[in-house]
Amino acid sequence: FPALPMFKAELGEWVNTTSPAKLAMLGLSLREGLNLSGMSMLQDGGGGMTQSGLTYATRFGALKAEVISQGVLQTTLEGFMPLPFMQVTTQLAFMPQGLAGGAMQSVLMCPIGAMMLSANLAGQLSAEVVTGLQPFGELSQVMLGAHVWGLPGAYGGSKFAVEYIQGVEGAEGEPPSRVGTITAEVTRPHAGSANGPSGSLSVCHSLGGSGALNASFEVTPQGERLLTMGGSKQLAPSARLRGRVATNGLLSLALQLESPASQLTLQAEIDSSSHSSRPPKFGATLSISC
Repeated sequence: FPALPMFKAELGEWVNTTSPAKLAMLGLSLREGLNLSGMSMLQDGGGGMTQSGLTYATRFGALKAEVISQGVLQTTLEGFMPLPFMQVTTQLAFMPQGLAGGAMQSVLMCPIGAMMLSANLAGQLSAEVVTGLQPFGELSQVMLGAHVWGLPGAYGGSKFAVEYIQGVEGAEGEPPSRVGTITAEVTRPHAGSANGPSGSLSVCHSLGGSGALNASFEVTPQGERLLTMGGSKQLAPSARLRGRVATNGLLSLALQLESPASQLTLQAEIDSSSHSSRPPKFGATLSISC
């Protein structure tokens, strides 16, 4: 299950955008409440995956039916609210042989914040709590999160995160805008795991509408210490350049071109370390919505 995905959102978008991928996505509104979506991804080894589906908005939530290239039919009911403080999402996957898997996720709003409980048919379980504080005034916020996972009767691991968000007052009638984020995360696997504890400390600073600066120091589960730096620069109203460089020798660049109904991202990655013979990697991501 995703663990605390709302933390490091800006950094995650920056890393994903600058990572080479061969991906095309399509979103089409057929009529009010009915949408068609599609995705196709190519892998470096020559394989790939395609996925297409329909989403229909009902009074019980969003009902989705998706077909995946491996012969899987995936059905989802998202946003069902049996109680005013509870939101439930269920997912079932079918193959020609029968039921292939399923999962359920429940989000509850409680006095200390949001609690998320997840389970799937493989027996995996997780629980997550996220809460927010404003100890330094209305323009700043501190987010705290904890996530644990495992199997019935077996502890799987845990992840903890704290994030400080600083904002500035917006124009009259506008909400405050985010200008800086500092995030610290620690992940501890179960005692028998081959991986060790890992953690990261990241900083994101917005330079208004013109760009941003990002930095992250990470200790990986394999014990590697990695420093990554970079940012983004607005070249024109519809063009943005993003880049990052890491102490392992990876240099990545991405050029984003946007229009009202589409976005094209061109990516390149070079391993500049002296001991590497890996060729450069290139990618392109196209997203169309209409």
